Amino acid sequence: MEGIWETQKGAAAVLFAVPDRASQSNLYEVSIPRLASFYLTHDWNGEIKGIKEFGDKHPPVGPVFWAFRTMVGVGMLMLAVSWFASYEMKFKKGLSRTTAKILVAMTFAGWVALVSGWYVTEIGRQPWLVQGVLTTAQAASKVPAGNIALSLAMYLTLYAALLSAYVSVVFYLAKKAVAGSDAPQLKAGVLSHA
Repeated sequence: MEGIWETQKGAAAVLFAVPDRASQSNLYEVSIPRLASFYLTHDWNGEIKGIKEFGDKHPPVGPVFWAFRTMVGVGMLMLAVSWFASYEMKFKKGLSRTTAKILVAMTFAGWVALVSGWYVTEIGRQPWLVQGVLTTAQAASKVPAGNIALSLAMYLTLYAALLSAYVSVVFYLAKKAVAGSDAPQLKAGVLSHA
């Protein structure tokens, strides 16, 4: 994920680069000095093991590197857009047409971030099993089946509650819109509450 090829102290956080597998280095790198050491070891001069330390027993760097940046970048974009829309709603008493269009364009942003996160997880982890670095027995959990069943049941209950809440809010908003009471209306390019 970090794109750090050489073991080093005070490692920089690589914001942008094109990982080159052949030369085992980054092309066009843009980084912040010492930041990776700080957030990975809580020490500005902490040592970070580079990818080269693992020989050829590592996941493909490029896909993991870019999937991670896509996940984080889209997440930050979602936060920025939501904060800006909240600001407009609170202080300008409505959304501009442009902000409304941006919100519509952001519809699948959460899905993009989620899929990118799964790529990071599965491309970054699974090769350890596929390439034989770990055996399936070593990777399998030793948690009792009852605990796993309980965790699954809790997840299913939580997701059922979230789905129920979502559907009830959608129906509530639809009823309000049909009734015409306090329904958002578009006036002079601004979405506001009547």
